[in-house]
Amino acid sequence: MSPKSTSRKSTSRTSTPRGVSKTRMIAFVKALDWRAVKEALDGHRELLDYRGPKGQNLLHLCCGIEVKARKLRPDLSIRTAGVLLDAGLDINQEAFREGTWKATPLWYAIGRGKNLELAAYLLKRGADPEHCMWAAAFNDDPAAVRLLVKAGAEVDPAGEETPLLFAVKWSQFDAARELLESGADPDFQDKHHKTALHYMLKKRSDARYVRMFLEHGARIDVPDEAGVTAAGMLGRSRDAGYQELFKRYAGKEGDQP
Repeated sequence: MSPKSTSRKSTSRTSTPRGVSKTRMIAFVKALDWRAVKEALDGHRELLDYRGPKGQNLLHLCCGIEVKARKLRPDLSIRTAGVLLDAGLDINQEAFREGTWKATPLWYAIGRGKNLELAAYLLKRGADPEHCMWAAAFNDDPAAVRLLVKAGAEVDPAGEETPLLFAVKWSQFDAARELLESGADPDFQDKHHKTALHYMLKKRSDARYVRMFLEHGARIDVPDEAGVTAAGMLGRSRDAGYQELFKRYAGKEGDQP
């Protein structure tokens, strides 16, 4: 078969030239053109050495594509990621890190790509489920929380704040509910000794979310660094919903405002 006929047989959406630049390869990845990616790598393994300004390799780029927003099929992201993994890119290699936290391909899939189909595929191939719970919380994505918990991720990973407290600070209460139901500690205190209830009451979150925490065992007698408790904040509030919660829960712990 001649080279010309082989070229006709290719079913990739984007034709692959004999000499593939990094710019062209990036375009293939962003288009999730897995056939073109595979063909390019067959003759140009050096393209795997690409690193972006934050250390992203081609797998990070693939995982960070928000398929829904770009109206792309999730299965194409899975095929493209599979090609890159089969070519030798590390499934757990971080693009960059901050302390012990790592921007892994799975983090890109959950935090940037919001692509749970791809995330599930990466987990099946051995991706570390850690480092991603904060992204699930920030995106207010209970399904992502469930996926990570099922894969064995810590619900309360060590840090200055937990994903649950992080979710509360950003008022992402769907994710907060899922974290609570997955066993997250509702009484975790940050460096100011404040709990989720302190932050919720300070910004006057809806009483139904405060009740959600109380129903999951959150204490109202935990003092912050200034000695302020959630019980005191509830007792001083004029909000009818908060007053109802104070009457129902303060007596159980013997708290006074």
